[in-house]
Amino acid sequence: MKFTGLQPFGQVTGQIDVTIDGFGDIDLRNEAHIIGIRFLPGQTSMSLVFDFALDKAGDDRIISLEFAVAELLSVEPYLPEGVDPGYGNALLFGIGYWADTEDGREGFTVEMTTFEVRFYATEIKATVA
Repeated sequence: MKFTGLQPFGQVTGQIDVTIDGFGDIDLRNEAHIIGIRFLPGQTSMSLVFDFALDKAGDDRIISLEFAVAELLSVEPYLPEGVDPGYGNALLFGIGYWADTEDGREGFTVEMTTFEVRFYATEIKATVA
């Protein structure tokens, strides 16, 4: 797995804390909320992008995590829970980073208040805008 713009994840479930180059540590569950979930098709592969807005007053920067060359395995909706009423947006439960024991491919499980998505990816890129 290639990590660009952030410190590599540990292979644990439910990770919410990340360290982004040039930005520092951020708790994506308690210091930010999801404002965009994008499935970006490419010529030969797809990327999944999760955009987070910071909760700190006066800070309007957006943190984006792009999972490149993604192969979607499953999407499980959590429609009864849906959108968090405090924000009107999805909140992160956690990011799991794992390796398939049969073929060694690495993937992620991203759990939010709206749905859970599982996918393989070859790179995760973090940007702050």
